[in-house]
Amino acid sequence: MRLVVADPEEASSAPLLVQLEKLGFTAVAVRDISALLALCQESPPEMVISAELDWADRVVAEHPRIPVVLARREKLDRDVLLRVLRAGMSDAWELPMGADALNERITRISSRVAGAANEAERQLSRFMADLERDQRAGRYIQMGMLPPNPMVIDQYRFQHRIVPSLLLSGDFVDYFRVTDRHFAFYVADVSGHGASSAFVTVLLKNFSRRLRREYRPSMLREPGGVLQWINRELLEQNIDKHVAMLLGVGDLEENRIRLVNGGHYPPAILVRGDTAAFVEQKGKPIGLFDEVDYQSESVTMEPGDRLVMFSDGIIDAMGDAGLAEKEDRLLRAAAAGADVNGTWELLNVDTDGMSKPDDMTCLMVRRER
Repeated sequence: MRLVVADPEEASSAPLLVQLEKLGFTAVAVRDISALLALCQESPPEMVISAELDWADRVVAEHPRIPVVLARREKLDRDVLLRVLRAGMSDAWELPMGADALNERITRISSRVAGAANEAERQLSRFMADLERDQRAGRYIQMGMLPPNPMVIDQYRFQHRIVPSLLLSGDFVDYFRVTDRHFAFYVADVSGHGASSAFVTVLLKNFSRRLRREYRPSMLREPGGVLQWINRELLEQNIDKHVAMLLGVGDLEENRIRLVNGGHYPPAILVRGDTAAFVEQKGKPIGLFDEVDYQSESVTMEPGDRLVMFSDGIIDAMGDAGLAEKEDRLLRAAAAGADVNGTWELLNVDTDGMSKPDDMTCLMVRRER
């Protein structure tokens, strides 16, 4: 056990140092407060034994995990003992002290510190177990909010894949019928990831339900109105989160999809035959600005055409390649992959057993006939 004896007077500390060495402890002498604090910072000892009350106070304040004992060669009065107690020191000794008593006091402090450390470790383990259990329950609930995978609405087939960076995801997708003639879908990327971002996905699912009940016909013609509505709702929540979103509203009679982009990158990819191209759009993220305006892009869907949407976690998972090269990989994978799984395999971004920089998502909408 390594102890530090802090005393400005060498003659005063020498007997204690000899006594500690005889008891089998490694004792180091320190003569000034600067050296004492530097030692505690660079190579913390198991205990500090200080002859100076002010030095002991400094160590307790700056290094609360190190046990500190005040040890003096004069009687400790009531005021000093109260100060020792209030400062949170481990003990106060009147020297000289017999070898057996000294050894017993050091052993008692060491045992108390070890017991406190073990209890803290047990509490931390319980906390981590509770947190993981809650996170897994949250993941179960979050996965339950996702739509069926795949799902068919008349001649359109929807499929998605989400790989969270943590147990809970800040990415979310949904697709659903709004009227007999119209359907809606979106891929959303909440800022950040983990529990706080996952909470926002609950709000998004609620928006999906409300849209089916509270939509206005103008929202089906110009879905930018949907993003404006969600933007207002998020700002009113004051949750310090924003969302990047690609949203589409499809017309089953016209086989036309109107896309809007709320600050989402990369943009949607339209695949027709063997070619793939980005549907370039601009728009501000949702939940950041009071004044927003979203212009839709109309896409006619022929049999076999598909829209492929990724979250930016896919871009992050591609490593150090340039942005142009990453975009080209997205286009080639979207063109060659007949479904989400095939597209995902072509991107080669699986990182099972490895840390993921961000949540990764792919949503595909395909006209079957």
